[in-house]
Amino acid sequence: MQATTPQSLFAEADQLLTVADEELNRAEEDAVTHLICHNSRQSIANYLAGYLIEKGQHVPYPATLDGLLERCKAIDGRFSEIDFSPVQCRFDQDTTTDYCLDFEEVGQCFRIAQQTQALVKSS
Repeated sequence: MQATTPQSLFAEADQLLTVADEELNRAEEDAVTHLICHNSRQSIANYLAGYLIEKGQHVPYPATLDGLLERCKAIDGRFSEIDFSPVQCRFDQDTTTDYCLDFEEVGQCFRIAQQTQALVKSS
C-alpha cells in the first residue's frame, strides 16, 4: 500500500474494485481470475486500512485481512457482519502469492470486497 491517506486508499480501492468488476463481468472462459482475486483482496485491505487511519489507528505492516478486520471490529461492531471465511488468503501476510483461480471463489471474494466498501463508506 503506497497511499497513506484514507482518501487515497479509498480511491485506490474503488479503482481496484472497478477493474475486478469489469473482469468478473466477462464470459467465465475469458475472465482472468487471478486479477479478480488480487484486485478484490487488495481493495478489501485498502478499505480496512483507510478506515483504521481515518479513525486515528496505526495500521501494522505487514497485515492480514483478518487482522485488519479484527481491528475494525474493535472500533465498530458492524464489521462483524463481514464474513471472510470464503477468502482463502485471509491469514496470509504475503498476499501477493496463492491466488484463487476458481470463478465462483473469486466471485465470493469480490462480493466481500463490495460489502466492505459499503460498510466503510457508510461509517
